[in-house]
Amino acid sequence: MKKKKDWQALVAQLDPKNFQEPPCLHAGVCGGCVWQNLRYDAQLELKHQMINRAFSEAGHEEQIDRVIPCPDPFYYRNRMDYVIGWKGEVGLKEYGSWSRYVDLSTCLLLDEETPKILQTVRELMRDLKLEPWDAKFHRGLVRYCVVRLGKNTGERMITLVVHDLARFDDAVCREITRRLAPLCTTLYLGENPDTTDLSLAKTLKLLHGNEYLTEEVNGLRYLIHPNSFFQTNSTMAAELQKTVLAFLKQNKTIDSYSNLLSCSVLDLYCGLGFFGIACAKQGATVEGYELDVQAIELAKRNAEINGVADRTTFGAGAIESLCHPREGGDLEIPAFAGMTNYDAVIIDPPRSGLHPRVLKTLLDQAPKTIIYVSCNYKRLVEELKEFKTKYHVEQIAALDLFPQTPHVEVVVQLKKPSE
Repeated sequence: MKKKKDWQALVAQLDPKNFQEPPCLHAGVCGGCVWQNLRYDAQLELKHQMINRAFSEAGHEEQIDRVIPCPDPFYYRNRMDYVIGWKGEVGLKEYGSWSRYVDLSTCLLLDEETPKILQTVRELMRDLKLEPWDAKFHRGLVRYCVVRLGKNTGERMITLVVHDLARFDDAVCREITRRLAPLCTTLYLGENPDTTDLSLAKTLKLLHGNEYLTEEVNGLRYLIHPNSFFQTNSTMAAELQKTVLAFLKQNKTIDSYSNLLSCSVLDLYCGLGFFGIACAKQGATVEGYELDVQAIELAKRNAEINGVADRTTFGAGAIESLCHPREGGDLEIPAFAGMTNYDAVIIDPPRSGLHPRVLKTLLDQAPKTIIYVSCNYKRLVEELKEFKTKYHVEQIAALDLFPQTPHVEVVVQLKKPSE
């Protein structure tokens, strides 16, 4: 018997008026939108309760007032990884299953053009006799269709992830390009030769268009690679960025590009420069570090595009190694001078949270201000127990980057007590 999710008990207690007829015909089976049967105001209130309960159960007094809503709770995502099922399905996995697939005829997460892409992939597999991947027995060929959008630029990137690029000769590539190129601005074939069920492509072949997708957030332009991490909700990513900047400036109004002029920022898990470049554009001096070498190269290019290359430094390496550098380590550039030399440290770790060495270094060096951006509030409340040995929570905000799901983004500002 499967263990129930903690939110399922809360949903069961809701008044019937909080429920609605799901607008998507795949709702209830597809694992993409498990909350479509809830009215959006009920979703927000449920997330509000879940966060506050997690804080209380972890022994924290802090509570959030509300979850900042997404203006458009459908068609909000800028990326979807559509899986290819062993029977030729093109869509998403069933909720709670890794081996059953939903063949999507529609999807309300990305945009209205997406079904055309999914149908074209089905037809390509049928007409070109491209065998779908079987994740159980590790055989087959076509694994994922990854679609990315520049919501604010109109660009679209399609990456067809396959098991073996060598089986795609020029004629097959030409036919794939002929059918899919009219539906996008960038088209890639990507290869994942491993048995891991991942959409990440180790090798990429550009079939059509630009090398990168471009997205714009708060007037800043970002180049995005097929394998890049980027916040999946462009509209709410803009609000998230504004929240981090506002926390940095102690709730002062953001009214010019110069009001972080004297601020120095260390940006850990910086990715392609999403937060760091925004800080630099406001006048801050920024150092950013990230494990992914490719992301760091893009961060440097994005800094140039946005005119802040002179105020930013980016380096590649595991953050835990950065915090405890060793001889012959994997850092691209020398480790930072010390966290106390920065006015603020921004941390945006993966769902698993901070590596123990990173947490220890943050506590040992105790910079003045830490802005923690978390996509896993359950992990966050546990780590806050450690942080509170040296910090207090100055501000906290929750933003709904993931409508129709139980997920939510939380931002916390930690400050050292006045000495």
